Amino acid sequence: MLQTIPFSRVIQVFIIFLGGGTFFLVLSFLVLRKNKHRLNFTICGFFVLIFLGGLCNAIYALLTTHVDESIVVALHIITYIFFCLAQIFLLLFNLILWKSEKLISLKKQLIILGVYSALLTILFFIPEGVRINENTHYRPQWNLQFFIYANIIWIGFAMIPTLYISLKLYKMFEDLEIKKRWRIYMIGMIMIYVELFGVGIMILINDPFLRQIWNIYDVSVLIGAFLIYYGIVRQL
Repeated sequence: MLQTIPFSRVIQVFIIFLGGGTFFLVLSFLVLRKNKHRLNFTICGFFVLIFLGGLCNAIYALLTTHVDESIVVALHIITYIFFCLAQIFLLLFNLILWKSEKLISLKKQLIILGVYSALLTILFFIPEGVRINENTHYRPQWNLQFFIYANIIWIGFAMIPTLYISLKLYKMFEDLEIKKRWRIYMIGMIMIYVELFGVGIMILINDPFLRQIWNIYDVSVLIGAFLIYYGIVRQL
């Protein structure tokens, strides 16, 4: 199966995304090993979903030329939804830090997660939103409607609120060491956001040369994950 996949695609999918996803999974174990509070489980949701996205990405890449296009497209959308769902757990994590576990109850967390998930599932119903076939060099290509809707949802409902709360928390902190660590956490978070948005642009354009250039930045996923963990999460 690997013989049918371009080498640059192998690097991106199996080394960066799947290998990086495994790194995220290891970080989740490190977090839970320290404590098993709801705050810890919440940030672990972010790490685990990134891992699941990387795993699903590898599976559909292997199947691309061997099964019906509709199956591969569905797996691609599932992969993308995993990556987008991960972002809402950063928001939930920040909300708990901001308002406490008592105010941000498990019920409220599930409602936020449920509404966000429902909005993301609409991606399956956008007409010809994704194509993966010989004409796209067996790489996913989105239409403009899919790209716009996907980015409105994850940026509007996850990224912007998370950054807003992050800034409010930063201003609330008085300890200089905590402020320093929070800046590191935010830098890691922004690196993940840039990667998710950039990947979307690359899929929309589907230019082989630009994709290879972007593969270099893909490594930032690992750096971003480490900064998120090192900045704040390892202190939990």
